[in-house]
Amino acid sequence: MSDNEIDELAGKIAKALSEHASYAPKADGLCHLSEPEQQAVRDLIRTKRHAVKAALFVFAALVLWILKDAYMWIVGHLAFK
Repeated sequence: MSDNEIDELAGKIAKALSEHASYAPKADGLCHLSEPEQQAVRDLIRTKRHAVKAALFVFAALVLWILKDAYMWIVGHLAFK
């Protein structure tokens, strides 16, 4: 893309965003949720992050346990031959 095409595309995007913003009932942004609803969404996202971290921790512990058992099995078989 040339610089002129990029500038033209950026102008079209800016125009579309400004038209979309003019339809929004609030002047402070494009979010149509009330403050308690926004806080509830933030809490859900925070809860999801904590759940993902906990699941990754459990998965990592399980993988380490399996690796330890595999290592012990291999070492045990090599030691007795």
